[in-house]
Amino acid sequence: MLEDIFEGAVLRFDGAAKTSTRQGSCGCILWELSGWKILDAQGFIIEDITVNDTEYCEHLNGLTMAQARGVRDLVAMGDSPIVIQQVQGLINCNQPKLQRQLTSCETLKKGLIRSAHVKRYFNQAANYLSSKALLLGRSWSVQEGGECKPVQRISKIKRS
Repeated sequence: MLEDIFEGAVLRFDGAAKTSTRQGSCGCILWELSGWKILDAQGFIIEDITVNDTEYCEHLNGLTMAQARGVRDLVAMGDSPIVIQQVQGLINCNQPKLQRQLTSCETLKKGLIRSAHVKRYFNQAANYLSSKALLLGRSWSVQEGGECKPVQRISKIKRS
């Protein structure tokens, strides 16, 4: 998928939602491709949310993280095929609330990213961030908990 000469960043994102409480969370990891260094990794709590809202919020939060770091070339990977395909323009987005979020994604990603679907197995680190935020009931960052190394271990990324 990536050319050998690609020197940008990789964003992995995942989310979860408790339909009974309408509380959700998402996890985003921003990697510098050379050396697979974690640039940023955070879990976010999202209130009054549905599952589909969560999928867009994770993508938007990740794009915002990349923009804040000045990333110019980004590949975004998530395990929600619907969001990835809608962001790529392959399928329609018909729900008004999600259309607004899609528009926000399109604005943030201009000239910045390529999107790709990744199987859940290869997205475990982002899933971990999301699950921990939901468990804590608050947003958090791996830098605050000193958890960069565990996140790297569970990321399923092989170093060459």
